[in-house]
Parts: sequence; structure tokens; C-alpha cells
Amino acid sequence: MSMKEAKSLKIPYLSEEARMVTYENGYTFVFVPKKGDVFNISTWVKTGSIHEDDQINGISHFLEHLMFKGTERFKPGEFDKAMESMGAVINAATWKDFTFYYVTGPKGKSDVAQLGQNFELALDLHSDMMLGSTIPDEEVGPQYDPFDTNYKGEKRERSVVIEEISMREDQPWTKIYNSVNHMMYEAGHPYQRDVIGTRQIIGNVPRETIYEYYRQWYSPSNMTTIVVGDFDFNTLEEKICRHFDFEKFKIAANGKGVTPRAEQFKAPTAQRYDEVKGEYQTSFFIMGFHAPDPKNLKETIALDVVSHVLGEGRSSRLTQALLEKPATPVYNYVSCGQSTFKLGNVFFIQGNFNFPEGQSDPKPILKQLEAELEKLLTTEPITEAEFQRALKKLKVNFAETSETASGIAETIGEAITVVGSIESYLDYLTVLNQLDVATVNAIARNYLSLDKAYTSVMVPGEGALKSEDDGEGEA
Repeated sequence: MSMKEAKSLKIPYLSEEARMVTYENGYTFVFVPKKGDVFNISTWVKTGSIHEDDQINGISHFLEHLMFKGTERFKPGEFDKAMESMGAVINAATWKDFTFYYVTGPKGKSDVAQLGQNFELALDLHSDMMLGSTIPDEEVGPQYDPFDTNYKGEKRERSVVIEEISMREDQPWTKIYNSVNHMMYEAGHPYQRDVIGTRQIIGNVPRETIYEYYRQWYSPSNMTTIVVGDFDFNTLEEKICRHFDFEKFKIAANGKGVTPRAEQFKAPTAQRYDEVKGEYQTSFFIMGFHAPDPKNLKETIALDVVSHVLGEGRSSRLTQALLEKPATPVYNYVSCGQSTFKLGNVFFIQGNFNFPEGQSDPKPILKQLEAELEKLLTTEPITEAEFQRALKKLKVNFAETSETASGIAETIGEAITVVGSIESYLDYLTVLNQLDVATVNAIARNYLSLDKAYTSVMVPGEGALKSEDDGEGEA
């Protein structure tokens, strides 16, 4: 591959500079030098449910499963077996804006000309999987009706994904998260669909459609490979170029397709509250707010500060007001957070509560939480002391990402793939240190007013059972 652009990067908390190389075909390679025996290889693909429609919803996640099912060179199971034998951890994840695959393990013995026997094997297997997965018919399994209880045919990986969907359908957090999604996004918006898809779609999507999707989106311009470890850059880059040889696999430089843009969609306002019936005696809720474009680093980080003050940790306002101080609290759990999405972040508050004796209406209970949020926005804004504590905690959290190879790789991968720029990671501390409490309070008021909230709550239906899932949700 011929190089288009190369630059050095100063990674926070690391002494040696990283290198980022973009090649003429659009493929990006990032190397982060980190002393020690552990390496991480991850390849991030700029596709998830954002590039699906109602006919192929869930195909990105299904493909993630099938990527491990063999190539021309390696039979199904060889990748897993080889990595596990060296003590490595392998996995993958699919979300709205991305799919990524990673290997973390000990690099093994090496000399000057090598990068470690374990690492070189991992790189060979990983790259071959990313560029040369064959998606074999016998691993996909035949199409079938997942609702046909009399079906006795072979199922294979198709049935594995369908079973995963079935298990999620009964999870309370999944139900209310999907409910919030349907309110927050208009029909046709890619974020409204569940990333995992539906049983009907997965049961019937042809192998040819899956393979076409793979070749469409797993192209050089949509891929970023990140390597973190103790290596010589020149030796490493030569091997990266050798293994990620897109021309050898006849992969076009730019896959076809268009990524949706945020301005194509409007935020619905017709419905902002929904109740979902559940077979539990406890109630679950998620309150979502449209948040800034992730490229707006100042506003994004400001809401990270708000999240910490409002609902992260035992000293947060919501935990103190709803769990710690009441003599007989009805809330079991409450937290805040912000999800980074290419088409606009989401700020969420989520929790779990019990109904007092004789009460079945969740709205008075939610009013307790809403009152605390309203105080923060009006009469009791974030104080300087709270602001400073939040800054300290966010700096600690950020520093912790530099302690492990996987933490560094995931943070960089999300910055490049979702935000679209590694600078969102490199500049985080600078922007954080430029904030002041007045700015943070103003941004909170702009995004988190109650008339902009979308709330879904699960209420007990007939035959409700005691929940075994009172903990953290999935928003």
C-alpha cells in the first residue's frame, strides 16, 4: 500500500509518540507504543445498524458472528483455538455506528526482526479474517421460519443469533431501551432499530445478502487497525501492509453506500412518555435526551461533568436524594451517562424502583427524580465544589484508559470511527481543563430541560414476578 499521510501523535500519559498512517486506499493504521508483554490488535469498521434498513436489520451483528467461521486458509474454529492456546482474549462487538474485532494477549518470544511469535500469528489470523472471511453456507445455516415450532432442519449460527434475540426480548432493560429509541427517533432513522435485529429477518436473510453487505462495507476506507504494544514501528508497519493487502483479496478501495447525516432527520415531539408492561414487581425506567454532536467536544465533555454530579457514584445528587437520605427509599438504583453516537449523542438517566404499598402509578415516583433534575437546572445549579470533584474524577477515569492496551485501543477506535477524528481523544484533557462551572450549567440547561425528555417506564403486568435484574441497565 502506498502511504498518503503519516503523523506523530502525543498520547496522554504515555511517554513515546504514537504514529497514525493513512494510505491511498483510505485504510488507516494507528500504532501506540506501550512497554510490556501484552499487545492489543483491533480493527474497527465504520458500519453497524446505521447502514441497515428494515429488510436487513441485524445483518451487521449476524455478520460479526460469521466472521469467525473460517477463511480460505483457516478452517472454522482454528482462530479461536490458536488464540486461546496462547492465553489471548478474542472478541467482537456491534453497535449503531461500528463493528470491531480485537485480540489481546502476550506477544511471545521475539528477536530484532520479529514482533513476537504470538503477535505475528494473531496478526496473520486477524487480518485474514477481516479481509478473507468466506461466510460459508454450512456455517450460516439454511433459511427457516423461527416461529415454526415444527421445524426440524439444521440451524447453525443463524439459530444462535435467533436464540440471542429471543433471550433479549424478555429483558426489562431491552424493552424500555427500545421504547425510548422509538420515541427519540422518527420512522426510518437507523438508530430507531434494534442493533440485534428481529428473529424473522435473521431467519430469512440469504447468505448472499450477508456476503454482499460484507464486501460493501468492509472496505479499506471503512477500516482502522490499531496496534498497542512494545514494537518497532518500521517492522510493524511493513507487516501490517503485508497482511492487510486489500488488492490481494480483490477488495475495492471504497465500498459503495451512503452514510446517513444528522441533518436528514428531525427529533420527534409527538410522544415523550411511554409505559411498557412487564412481568416484574419492580419498575425500570430510562429518561433520554438528545445531546450534542460528538464533534462538539466542549458540550460533550460538559455533559460528562453533569452526568457525574447528577448520577454517578454514591455522592451524586440522585443517589443521595433518592437512595441514601430517604428513611424508606423506593428507588433501588439510579445512574446517568452519555452515549456517543455519530448522528448525535444521547444523555440518559436510568433506574429501578419499587411501588409503595397500594400504589401502581409510576408518575409520582418519577416526579421525585424530575424534581432533583429541575433543581440542578434552576434553583440549585452545580456548585464550584461539585464541579471540581467531577473534573478530578473525569481525569482519573481518562487516565485509567491509558493503563491497559485494550483501554487505549478502544478509546482511539471510538474516536476515529464514531466521532471521525482522533483529536477528540487527544484534546479531551485540554478541553476539560478549559471548562468552568458557569459554562457547564448553561449547557445543562440547554439540553436537559424536562420538556425535552423522552421517558419509558416498565410497570408490572398481571402475574408479575420479583425481578432478578435490579442493577445497571444497557442505555
